[in-house]
Amino acid sequence: MKKSKTILWGTVVLLLALLIMGRILRQAKSDTLQDSFTGIVTVSGFVAEAQPFSRNLEESGTLAGNKEATIAAETGGRVTDVRVEVGDYVRLGDPLVRLDDELYRLESERAKVAYDKAKMDLDRLEKLYQDKSISDSEVEGARLAAKGAEVTYRLALKTYNDATVRAPFNGTVAAKFTEVGQTVERGMPVVQLVDLSSLKLTVSVSETDIKYLAPGAMATIIMDAVGDTVPGKVSAIGSRATTGARTFPVELKLAGAKNLRSGMFARAVISGATTENALLLPRAAVLPDAGNTIVFLARGGTARKRVVDVIGSIGDRVAVEGIEAGDTVLTTGNQMLSHGSQIALTLTKELAYDAH
Repeated sequence: MKKSKTILWGTVVLLLALLIMGRILRQAKSDTLQDSFTGIVTVSGFVAEAQPFSRNLEESGTLAGNKEATIAAETGGRVTDVRVEVGDYVRLGDPLVRLDDELYRLESERAKVAYDKAKMDLDRLEKLYQDKSISDSEVEGARLAAKGAEVTYRLALKTYNDATVRAPFNGTVAAKFTEVGQTVERGMPVVQLVDLSSLKLTVSVSETDIKYLAPGAMATIIMDAVGDTVPGKVSAIGSRATTGARTFPVELKLAGAKNLRSGMFARAVISGATTENALLLPRAAVLPDAGNTIVFLARGGTARKRVVDVIGSIGDRVAVEGIEAGDTVLTTGNQMLSHGSQIALTLTKELAYDAH
């Protein structure tokens, strides 16, 4: 009997302890205000104001010369002379590589003799034609023969001249692909030439950002490898997206310098369009949500979730679209919210961003 009473009292004490513990837990849960259905979440926020904002886009790419060309032989033959070395600066028309041209020279001379004879024959027949001593068909045949001889001579002369490969523009020899004694075929590369008087940088810009760029936009080009920064300018914007990607090529031009080389990695910070009425928010106000970016607004004592588009950033601020000036944006306590949560709001003063 005594043992039964002990068990009964123990059960009563346990039940009382559980009841007290449950009340404490419920009170703690209420105090922390984490239940959006039964509690009120304490938050702070500010009234969004429209401000000027300049979008700066940062992209990267590889530098290239203003002109780059792999120079190929326009005729075939044995290489008799290579006039340049890698790193040499050449001017338009300078000889780069010379092929054995003796046969080409003889062929051009033979064609010149045939052409001269055809012209003399034509002159003689033209005089006879003026005297009406020959028919129309005879003089027409002589004219065609002279024209054919001229074409043959000009082709032979071009082949002879092509045996010397010349620079098509001013530039620096980046590579050479042949040596004396090698036999090259028509179309085989012999020299690579790069014009470094100016450089270009091609970057890829997303379809969401391309609308903020225009030709002539200024940029800062950063070359980490040489620790140098130079100004640049947007020179061209692609009108077609890159195959397989939703990006567009954007070309920037910059002046050449001794320490800059084609193929160097570079980053570009491009000044995009300025929006006079942008809405800038602290980063704490912007949250990820199932693949979207959201903010919470205060409306009549409740939190309202709103999907926004981030259009740029500056420092610890982000510029967004999807809300309006005058909306109260929540900045603290927002991570505990869901759409419709009851809130206790404290307004703060948000410092304006100086666009200048």
